[in-house]
Amino acid sequence: MAKDLYIARLKSVPLFAGLARKDLDLLVRQADHLRYPARHTVVREGSPGEEFWLVVEGQLSVHRGGVEVATIGPGDWFGELAVIDPAPRDATVVATTPVELMVIGRRRFWSVLESSPTLMRKVIVSLAVRLRALDSTNTGPNTVDVTGPRVPAQT
Repeated sequence: MAKDLYIARLKSVPLFAGLARKDLDLLVRQADHLRYPARHTVVREGSPGEEFWLVVEGQLSVHRGGVEVATIGPGDWFGELAVIDPAPRDATVVATTPVELMVIGRRRFWSVLESSPTLMRKVIVSLAVRLRALDSTNTGPNTVDVTGPRVPAQT
């Protein structure tokens, strides 16, 4: 059944992993389900981004600055933060085979969240978990660790 596949794919997205089946079902019902042929450009780098995309079937290529940086397929996703905070796309995504995609636009996404405070809380917690995980792996020279123990100021 397609609906079960959509729910399973959506559950694999960290942003939505903590959601109950009924919440996932609500998101699936708000999504559009699109099919594109091979060589179709789904999103273009630098263009406004306001949608979350989930790959149901097929393969896509991800390009930054004209260079392929990744390939994605069933169960993969992109644009999950764009439904929360729209920003220009940081990559171009092109279908390399015929694809089926599930897309949730920002307006529909927020409508669902605003109708369910419990769902909104779960999404916020998922964002916090993701941010914490990214913060713990970012150890570059400009990284400031604000989670460690406080060190008294030297006088």
